[in-house]
Order: sequence, then C-alpha cells, then structure tokens
Amino acid sequence: MARPNHPTREELERSRIDRCLAGLEDAVNHCRTEDIRDGAVYAALGFLERCADEKWPFEQFRKALEDCGVEGPKPEARWQMLNASLNAIKRAVRRD
Repeated sequence: MARPNHPTREELERSRIDRCLAGLEDAVNHCRTEDIRDGAVYAALGFLERCADEKWPFEQFRKALEDCGVEGPKPEARWQMLNASLNAIKRAVRRD
C-alpha cells in the first residue's frame, strides 16, 4: 500500500516511461545535425521495449540510428524514420 505523499509503483514507472520518451524525443529533434547514438538513447530504448508488447518500433528506431551520417541528403530521411518510429513507440507503451 502506498504511503501518503509517496508515489505508487505505477506512478514511478509512468514517470520513468515519460522521461525515457522525452529523452528519445530530444534525440530525434537533434538527429539532423548530431550523432545521437549514445548510452542514454540505447538505455531508454531498452527500458521502453521491456514495457511494450510490440517490438518492431524499437527495431526500426535502432536501424535508423545506425544510419547516422549528418552530411548530404540523409539527415531528413533519418529524421522521418526516427520520428515515425518514436510515434509508434509512444503508442506501444501507452497505458490507458
């Protein structure tokens, strides 16, 4: 039983999910000009994937991460793939 003024286990998990999603969203926002492959991004993906039944959005996000060149025409295509994957990840971890 939760004590007064202390978050429940569900609230703590929801908060962590929200922080992980915010981190991925920040990475997607910077992917056109920066190499966003770092431990925090992969850790967020791993945690969120454990919270979801569907795995394909995470595989798609990782695949787009590996196409990390920031020169030439690829940054926009990479952003589109990461953004679409992030939207699918958000739906996969939604707890309504």
